[in-house]
Amino acid sequence: MATVTWDIETFSQISLKDRGANIYAADKSTGVHFICYTIDDGPVETWQPGEPVPEPFANPDGYWFVSDNWTFENAILQHILIPQYGFAPIPIEQQDCAQRLALASAYPPELGLRREALGLPYKKDPEARKAMLRLSRPQTAKKRKKPDNPAARERDLALLLERCKTDVQATRASCGSSRLRPLLPQERELLLRDAAINERGIAANIPFLEAVRRLAIEERNAVNVRLDELTAGIVTSIDQVARIKDAINARGNDLTTLNKRSVAAALVHKPADAFVRELLELEFTRRAAAESPAQRRGIPGLLGRRAYRRRPCRASALRQSARSRKRTVACGAVCQARSRARLCRHRVQNLGVVRRRAMEARRLPSI
Repeated sequence: MATVTWDIETFSQISLKDRGANIYAADKSTGVHFICYTIDDGPVETWQPGEPVPEPFANPDGYWFVSDNWTFENAILQHILIPQYGFAPIPIEQQDCAQRLALASAYPPELGLRREALGLPYKKDPEARKAMLRLSRPQTAKKRKKPDNPAARERDLALLLERCKTDVQATRASCGSSRLRPLLPQERELLLRDAAINERGIAANIPFLEAVRRLAIEERNAVNVRLDELTAGIVTSIDQVARIKDAINARGNDLTTLNKRSVAAALVHKPADAFVRELLELEFTRRAAAESPAQRRGIPGLLGRRAYRRRPCRASALRQSARSRKRTVACGAVCQARSRARLCRHRVQNLGVVRRRAMEARRLPSI
């Protein structure tokens, strides 16, 4: 079975990093510059839109397809190459992914780092990378207003084509390296199952999610309207936490924060000022709305970035605290003369380092 190593260069008005491969490929602004591919050890060939479909992609039976990241290539194949240019679907059973093959052998998934680790002679041109970014990344409105420079675009396309050819050659060489072991049968089976799961996606109750979102928006708008009426236009949004806090503290309170615990504690004391009490109740309503039925069911991210916060488990929180917190020791020799109630604390190294050095100092010499 002949092996086809291929790579695609694309462009779009949306960001691949921000949106992901599927949304990027399905967007109407996404297109293909060209495809570079090789058959076994043959030379690198190029296909551009408008040309006839190459034989391996028109009749994929009898070919084994290798790409550096089959998630991206399959997304472009499904959403662009098949419906727009007449490419034939390629079964996932006839494909292999160079990144996953490298990870299985403990090598870097990124092609440039993998090339260096395997000692391959192919190098990426920094100018070609800049050309790729200019041709493929979303353009701002300011750049779109500038007149086109056909000569500069042709130079960038030439650099991008050479980069694509180099990537194909590097991918072919890395997959043929003796340092990368072939996947075991059970590993290959898991890889195919993982691809099938990713292709199927996640099932969601769309009507329920839309209803929760509408409910959250209605509740938020009602709170904002009441805040505007209550403060005479000083606070117009529930997100203006600093203004809400200033309005509460202006009535004789001393709140330093408006998190859920502090607001609940202030409401327990039943403030006599009706203005302060209603502001606190509105703030508490916003905090309680963050814990919506959708999020109690484990569906985050429906009410905005502040509505849901994934809390780490206690063990991970303690580990993070131990890494970040600097231990202190008290030095009261001089400072007690200034104030007995205050000690001057000097930052030292982590407590584990201090303990280890103290133990080494007390260690007896071995006999």
